[in-house]
Amino acid sequence: MKAVKVTMPTDGFGVLMAKKISTTAAEYVSEIRVIWEEKNIISDMKSILGLMAMEIRKGTMLTLTFDGLDEDQAFEIADLFESGIAIGEDHK
Repeated sequence: MKAVKVTMPTDGFGVLMAKKISTTAAEYVSEIRVIWEEKNIISDMKSILGLMAMEIRKGTMLTLTFDGLDEDQAFEIADLFESGIAIGEDHK
Protein backbone atom coordinates (compact mmCIF):
# COMPACT_ATOMS: atom_id res chain seq x y z
CA MET A 1 0.00 0.00 0.00
CA LYS A 2 1.16 3.52 -0.82
CA ALA A 3 -0.05 6.75 0.75
CA VAL A 4 0.60 10.45 0.23
CA LYS A 5 -0.62 13.61 1.90
CA VAL A 6 -1.92 16.37 -0.37
CA THR A 7 -3.48 19.77 0.13
CA MET A 8 -6.92 20.35 -1.38
CA PRO A 9 -6.40 22.91 -4.18
CA THR A 10 -10.03 24.14 -4.29
CA ASP A 11 -13.17 24.48 -2.18
CA GLY A 12 -14.80 21.08 -2.55
CA PHE A 13 -14.78 18.67 -5.45
CA GLY A 14 -16.73 20.37 -8.20
CA VAL A 15 -18.39 18.29 -10.90
CA LEU A 16 -15.54 18.51 -13.40
CA MET A 17 -12.86 17.88 -10.78
CA ALA A 18 -14.71 14.90 -9.28
CA LYS A 19 -15.34 13.49 -12.76
CA LYS A 20 -11.66 13.76 -13.72
CA ILE A 21 -10.51 12.10 -10.50
CA SER A 22 -13.12 9.32 -10.52
CA THR A 23 -12.62 8.58 -14.22
CA THR A 24 -8.85 8.40 -13.78
CA ALA A 25 -9.18 6.25 -10.63
CA ALA A 26 -11.54 3.84 -12.44
CA GLU A 27 -8.73 2.99 -14.87
CA TYR A 28 -6.96 1.06 -12.09
CA VAL A 29 -7.84 -2.15 -10.26
CA SER A 30 -6.31 -0.89 -7.00
CA GLU A 31 -8.44 0.43 -4.19
CA ILE A 32 -7.91 4.19 -4.22
CA ARG A 33 -9.22 6.23 -1.31
CA VAL A 34 -9.20 9.82 -0.14
CA ILE A 35 -9.11 10.21 3.64
CA TRP A 36 -10.08 13.38 5.48
CA GLU A 37 -8.58 12.49 8.85
CA GLU A 38 -9.81 15.64 10.61
CA LYS A 39 -13.44 14.55 10.07
CA ASN A 40 -12.73 10.79 9.99
CA ILE A 41 -14.20 10.51 6.46
CA ILE A 42 -13.03 8.01 3.85
CA SER A 43 -14.25 8.04 0.26
CA ASP A 44 -13.60 5.79 -2.70
CA MET A 45 -11.98 7.93 -5.39
CA LYS A 46 -13.84 5.95 -8.04
CA SER A 47 -17.12 7.41 -6.75
CA ILE A 48 -17.96 10.82 -8.19
CA LEU A 49 -20.80 11.28 -5.68
CA GLY A 50 -18.60 10.20 -2.78
CA LEU A 51 -16.05 12.85 -3.69
CA MET A 52 -18.59 15.62 -4.18
CA ALA A 53 -20.33 14.84 -0.88
CA MET A 54 -17.15 15.46 1.15
CA GLU A 55 -17.49 19.29 1.13
CA ILE A 56 -13.77 19.84 1.71
CA ARG A 57 -12.39 23.39 1.94
CA LYS A 58 -9.36 24.68 0.08
CA GLY A 59 -6.16 24.05 2.03
CA THR A 60 -7.46 20.94 3.84
CA MET A 61 -4.86 18.18 4.21
CA LEU A 62 -5.99 14.86 2.78
CA THR A 63 -4.39 11.43 2.63
CA LEU A 64 -4.61 9.49 -0.62
CA THR A 65 -4.12 5.71 -0.37
CA PHE A 66 -3.42 3.24 -3.15
CA ASP A 67 -3.65 -0.50 -2.52
CA GLY A 68 -3.49 -3.16 -5.19
CA LEU A 69 -1.64 -4.66 -8.12
CA ASP A 70 -1.26 -1.38 -10.02
CA GLU A 71 -0.82 0.97 -7.04
CA ASP A 72 2.44 2.35 -8.42
CA GLN A 73 0.75 3.41 -11.64
CA ALA A 74 -2.37 4.66 -9.81
CA PHE A 75 -0.14 6.93 -7.75
CA GLU A 76 -0.30 9.39 -10.70
CA ILE A 77 -3.63 10.57 -9.27
CA ALA A 78 -1.68 12.40 -6.56
CA ASP A 79 -0.26 14.55 -9.36
CA LEU A 80 -3.79 15.63 -10.27
CA PHE A 81 -4.13 17.21 -6.83
CA GLU A 82 -0.71 18.83 -7.05
CA SER A 83 -1.54 20.42 -10.40
CA GLY A 84 -5.00 21.68 -9.32
CA ILE A 85 -6.85 19.54 -11.86
CA ALA A 86 -10.19 21.29 -11.78
CA ILE A 87 -10.38 21.84 -15.50
CA GLY A 88 -12.91 24.47 -16.49
CA GLU A 89 -13.80 25.51 -12.96
CA ASP A 90 -13.46 28.98 -11.50
CA HIS A 91 -10.89 29.11 -8.67
CA LYS A 92 -10.86 32.19 -6.51
